[in-house]
Amino acid sequence: MSGVDRLVWRRLIDRPQINIGATGLAGLVIASEAVLLVLTALASGIAYHLCAYGDAGPVRTFAAVASLSALLYVLPYLSQGDYTVQAFLKGRRSAHRVVLRWHAGLLLLGVVAFLTKTTAMFSRVWMVIFYVLGLVALLAVNAIAKRVVRTGVEHGRIAARRLMLVGASDDIAEFWERRGKHDQTDRIVSIARLPQKASDEKADSAEVDAELTEVLSSAVEHARLFGVDAVLILPGCSSHRLVSRCVDGLSALPVSIHLDAGPALDRVPTTEVQRIGDLAALTIADRPLGPLQTLAKRVFDIAASSLGLVMLAPVFLAVALKIKRDSPGPVFFLQRRRGYNQREFRIVKFRSMTCLEDGDVVRQAKTGDARITPIGETLRRYNIDELPQLWNVLRGDMSIVGPRPHAVAHDKLFEKRIGKYPRRLNVKPGITGWAQVNGFRGETDTDDKMEKRVEHDLHYIDNWSLWLDLKIVAMTVFSRRAYTNAR
Repeated sequence: MSGVDRLVWRRLIDRPQINIGATGLAGLVIASEAVLLVLTALASGIAYHLCAYGDAGPVRTFAAVASLSALLYVLPYLSQGDYTVQAFLKGRRSAHRVVLRWHAGLLLLGVVAFLTKTTAMFSRVWMVIFYVLGLVALLAVNAIAKRVVRTGVEHGRIAARRLMLVGASDDIAEFWERRGKHDQTDRIVSIARLPQKASDEKADSAEVDAELTEVLSSAVEHARLFGVDAVLILPGCSSHRLVSRCVDGLSALPVSIHLDAGPALDRVPTTEVQRIGDLAALTIADRPLGPLQTLAKRVFDIAASSLGLVMLAPVFLAVALKIKRDSPGPVFFLQRRRGYNQREFRIVKFRSMTCLEDGDVVRQAKTGDARITPIGETLRRYNIDELPQLWNVLRGDMSIVGPRPHAVAHDKLFEKRIGKYPRRLNVKPGITGWAQVNGFRGETDTDDKMEKRVEHDLHYIDNWSLWLDLKIVAMTVFSRRAYTNAR
């Protein structure tokens, strides 16, 4: 068994675990969700009917509706492999996904009931009660399951995916440096060390092949003996011949085989392999929003901006009159900003200052800035000066939610000092954004302040959903942090 480290196995054997694999974990969570939904339906249905009608009501109907709801809720998670240890540890079971899938499941249930003409079989009031309590129950199960899985993996009570490393000593050493000390997503249970000269094209191929065959045979034996779930090949793409030999030697195992993409791609949030003609290509970055996502966001923007402009028309008139009485100058302030893919447009704001800067030098407003008018102070504090940008949203220059656009002069300045800054404009800028509702707004007189804002903007781009947009809109109105640093 030369070439294979066994020390890790010894520690694993000395430390007993409850080996709950993907099937066992999925079964436990699914059973918990289904049982809790049925109990919730029965309890709420019986309690409601006893209070309203004096009897227990159609108990079988309660159980049937809950069972079908559980099935419609579980199937999407199950089809996408979101009941694994990795799904819980990597955040794929987020609360907003639970909410979205519960809504989708009940909506589909309503469609089925309508088509089968069975809507009269159960009380609409009870369905509302079941909808609320069922959602609370699922959120509770999801939160508890994530905590149990994380704690179980950390303390060795739940076995994470068992991984075998295959690579030369230098590659393995580099891997350990890149891998976080507290990364418990996968448990390294064995290491197959390839001969260092295996990637050398000038080395004696017969000698290298013989040594490589011995190491790979030993690795296969160890993998079968200790139940390896996945193999990670570490040579990267430096030697295609070596990678092919490793894949051929390890393909006898019923496990997933992965090729390490190297440190350059560690910071890439998602990667996938796609076909370009007959060739395989590694996709390291995709469009931030796909066609359907772009359409959904645009529909939301048009509906929200149109409604806002109509409902706020009296406010616009009152503010305009106040601005004209307060100081000389126009009601609106127009300034060049960069939008999607750095296309310039003119942003519309209520004028809150005595100046109308829009050149190569634009001074940011500061605390106690003498240029801010008396009414402008109030407009800026409560974000009222931003409301005319609903017109920019309706025109398509901006979105309701997105990274806040800066003056072109500031864009030119910060894109030279902050490497990730230009990526902010891979989506349309917004009236409000994730950075603003988290308190990162106002003056950016240091690179650190702007880096924090950029960090939050990129988090929004990488995690966009309509649910997140609605959350940010709500936080903009009700969260105290959204009014922090208003200038």
